[in-house]
Amino acid sequence: MNVFLLIGCAVAPALALLSYFYIRDRYDTEPLRLVGLLFFVGMVSALPVMYFVHWVDNYMISPYAHTFLVVAVVEELSKFLLTYWFAVRHREFDEEYDGIVYAVAASLGFATVENIIKVLSLGWDAVAFRTLFTVPGHALFGVIMGYYLGKAKFADTSRKRWINGLLAFGSPWLIHSTYDSLLISNQTWLVALTVPFMVGLWINGLRKVRQAQERSPFKPLEENVRDV
Repeated sequence: MNVFLLIGCAVAPALALLSYFYIRDRYDTEPLRLVGLLFFVGMVSALPVMYFVHWVDNYMISPYAHTFLVVAVVEELSKFLLTYWFAVRHREFDEEYDGIVYAVAASLGFATVENIIKVLSLGWDAVAFRTLFTVPGHALFGVIMGYYLGKAKFADTSRKRWINGLLAFGSPWLIHSTYDSLLISNQTWLVALTVPFMVGLWINGLRKVRQAQERSPFKPLEENVRDV
């Protein structure tokens, strides 16, 4: 019974966050089948990615080098490629906010499997921290990635498309690396910085959500008039 309860607690945060960002797609809701596909392929990617990251760890001297050059690179690159392949090229991707929905879905699919493995291994002691920090962290990395993928998709010049495409990978990679580096630090004050870091990540993520919503071509005309 405890195992099933642990698994339920591991899955619930990802589903709640995915529902939240899905509902925020106010003007042209994405098909659940495609959102579900991104969540599923994110789940499928988790095991090989986690195995590769663990294997490479045997050859890394510095945990910080492992964090910056392996963990964040491989995890964010897999989410980036999955979102690009399955969503960005799809006809349903027709506004900037769609990038956020699909990248968050892929990120939370990955986070779900990772969370199940971690809580089954570490027990109840890991549930609260991972619910409040780790899973939301993956979601917010996805928000940033999806925001720039959306801008890249609808950029009016090749230069803007490339810049936003690079930001779609580079920004979540850098933020993910910094977040993990704070957690693995042996200094209490650095670990404590994860709290304001996460608050800032939420503020930045929700701002990007609003900005993407405001640029929606499906936004009703009367709302545009009220915003002026």
